[in-house]
Amino acid sequence: MSDPPKKYGGLLANATVTSASGGGVSRLNGDEDAPASAGTQSKSAAADGGDGAPKKIQLAPGFSQMSWMRLAKTHPDIAGLNGASRKRKISMEEVKTHRTEEDGWTVLRGKVYHLSPYLDFHPGGRKILKKALGEDCTALFDKFHRWVNGEFMLERCKVGVLDTHVGGSDDDEEEDEEEDEEEDEEEFSFRT
Repeated sequence: MSDPPKKYGGLLANATVTSASGGGVSRLNGDEDAPASAGTQSKSAAADGGDGAPKKIQLAPGFSQMSWMRLAKTHPDIAGLNGASRKRKISMEEVKTHRTEEDGWTVLRGKVYHLSPYLDFHPGGRKILKKALGEDCTALFDKFHRWVNGEFMLERCKVGVLDTHVGGSDDDEEEDEEEDEEEDEEEFSFRT
């Protein structure tokens, strides 16, 4: 008589294990219909031909999200700025010139990022990120990752901020007025 398989609860309820014998990734609880963990693709999602939902792919060793965070922490110039400011204003036209996998930029919430170093670390794979190169990816990002702090994850890839200023507009006058107000506030003090 064999014992029934052990059922895990809590944090281990949805945990996955990789078989040392090459059997692939499976759930500890043996639920084959449940989606696999980050960085893997579930068998059912791969078999059904796709339902439009993003699929996670098997990442190469050393390309996990933890590996990315470690790399970002130890390599301060991932963006390749060579000491240049991360506050530089960049036009959308300039972003559009950086569309290749080797030199790909994207815009996320008004900030411009050099996305090429991150391509191999993305749990959804390179293919989905290639759509964002040279484009504003905010809507695409929010569609699948609204809860993810992308600005933090890509902080070291930031090359500048999107310049939304249109030359000759009324914005010039508004900026001058705001600067005047700031100067007036600095002169005022409650101290007597």
